[in-house]
Amino acid sequence: MPTGVIRLNEGWTLNSGQHFNEPPHVTLPATPPVHHRRKEANVMTLDYVPKKRSDRYIWYKNLSGNVVAEAVKFGGVAGDATAVKTAVDGVVTKMDDTNTAQDAVDSARTLESDAEKAALALVRAKVGSWKKLSAWAASGSAQVLEVVGSSTTLDTASYHTTLTAALVPGGVKLAFTKKGVEGVVIYSRLAGTASWHKVGSCNHSPFIDHTPLAQAGVPEQREYMARGMVKDAEIGQDSDAVTVTFAG
Repeated sequence: MPTGVIRLNEGWTLNSGQHFNEPPHVTLPATPPVHHRRKEANVMTLDYVPKKRSDRYIWYKNLSGNVVAEAVKFGGVAGDATAVKTAVDGVVTKMDDTNTAQDAVDSARTLESDAEKAALALVRAKVGSWKKLSAWAASGSAQVLEVVGSSTTLDTASYHTTLTAALVPGGVKLAFTKKGVEGVVIYSRLAGTASWHKVGSCNHSPFIDHTPLAQAGVPEQREYMARGMVKDAEIGQDSDAVTVTFAG
């Protein structure tokens, strides 16, 4: 038995079943759990400078009009605020210059377009009347003036159009290129089936297919293809098929 004084307030109890030469059974205080702060996922800090040019213009104007007065409130250096104002005022001036120049270009393009329309109308009218003159054909003037239209021969056997498909509210928009034909005939089928069925014809792209779902509320994968059309007769080869999932 170790020497010394045994004190009951140091953890010894008379009914614990221990010998005096054994250390007391003492329950250590529980260590409080440490809670680690979780990082927020998918949180991105966005730049305060707007992305769009028009929005940045307004933002620069606001910054210029308020930065000097606000610097007094938050204890900023007056010279720093003035430097910021001067810098953004310079940007606003350049943006104003660009806007003015763009307005001038847009106006000039409009004047150009109007002048060209009027000139071409006059040219076509005059060339049309010249071609009726008896000396026109033998003069060779058509070649000199370059007023002879070009022509191509349509190969009705190998012709095929290009088709694209996109979803629109309540239907499927099918855009195509005519490549010399009068129009196209559109065919459709459910993906995985063999037979095509005609859904319509169209002389001007795009064609909108409003065919309803085979089963209401059940989306379906459709395939579309097109053939060329001349004088209401189908010609050429099938276009490459395009696929789209239509949900109604």
